[in-house]
Amino acid sequence: MSSDQVTEKAKQTWKSVKEMLEKAEESTHKALEKAAPAVAKSIDSSLETAAKGFNTTIKSIDGATGGDQVKLLRAYRRFLSGQVDFVDSRIRDLEQKTKSPKQ
Repeated sequence: MSSDQVTEKAKQTWKSVKEMLEKAEESTHKALEKAAPAVAKSIDSSLETAAKGFNTTIKSIDGATGGDQVKLLRAYRRFLSGQVDFVDSRIRDLEQKTKSPKQ
């Protein structure tokens, strides 16, 4: 795969991830508005900050050479995957607590 192809693939991936984040932010915002307006406002601000950080990171990566972009994007994916794993773990723990009978 040529560096131009890698660059194009990275840009397509970035666009897909950006769209996914926007949709996730929107759906989370809607769900939280219904459930708890005060919490929703706080989380909405956090999501907005996270999205800005993501955009800044991707823009920084875009400035690198094609080969370096691949390395940086793979490293960033590992970082994000770690965050997803953490969130999944918290969800499982909370689900377990809510399912267990109260003693």
